[in-house]
Amino acid sequence: MADHYSAWTTSGAARHPLLSCALMALVSFVAAGPMVLADAIVFHVANKCPFPVWPASAPNTGHPVLAGGGFYVPPGKSRHVVAPATWNGRFWARTGCNFTANGMGAAGCLTGDCEGRLACNGSVGAPPATLVEVSLHEDPAKGSSYDVSLVDGYNLPVAVSAKPGTGGADPNKCAIAGCAKNVNAVCPPELQVTATGSGGGKTVVACKSACLAFGLDAFCCRGAYATPATCRGTVYSRLFKDACPAYYSYAYDTTAATASGCYAQEYVITFCPSRWGDEPGDRAGAGAAQI
Repeated sequence: MADHYSAWTTSGAARHPLLSCALMALVSFVAAGPMVLADAIVFHVANKCPFPVWPASAPNTGHPVLAGGGFYVPPGKSRHVVAPATWNGRFWARTGCNFTANGMGAAGCLTGDCEGRLACNGSVGAPPATLVEVSLHEDPAKGSSYDVSLVDGYNLPVAVSAKPGTGGADPNKCAIAGCAKNVNAVCPPELQVTATGSGGGKTVVACKSACLAFGLDAFCCRGAYATPATCRGTVYSRLFKDACPAYYSYAYDTTAATASGCYAQEYVITFCPSRWGDEPGDRAGAGAAQI
């Protein structure tokens, strides 16, 4: 998806055209930086949280791992991730990570952990975590689609949009907003994931879905409840919906916003799209922040 190469020639260029091209490419790369092919897609993964996050991605079957599957983004910064024009998969953010103090198999992050590793390398993160689900399509007539899901629970708010001026996407239908409330602040005790904060007290760092917490078919939309007619919203999914109206609060949430028919060369994924939070550097505070 990202490529480069060219070069200046000498009298021997005719005999070594590949070498000449390679040299020219190196000059171009150093001067202008890496180039992105026209059929590639760029995700701008931004962190507006007042603490670090470790975004991660996992591809669907048959699709490549992007950017090693995980990376670090400090507060107020962003990272560009290049994907094939037909990539399918998910993004999420990990919080409270420490990859240096782990024993073998120990969790590296308080939320969204992938086997204790910085680079998830295609592994899916441990729930609960807010998921951005992406299905890219290279045909402008069909367009790409994406949504945000709390089906497995919540850890951070996120907004997704097509970057203006990078395609024909309608900014009104191709934007998914963040949350009106911090789910962690209203999460009931039976769904809470907690960690010890800097002051020694327990802090809510994530909120499980009812399916994840209880494992019942009625909450998980499976078995006798595996259809839209039989799997309905619950008091728990309504809590998610009230806080984050645009997100999927359960599997058959028909009121969720799915950005579809969107075609752009660049998309923006922003964690903590509204300024909110505790002080940066507090591992537990990453989940207790207020919008």
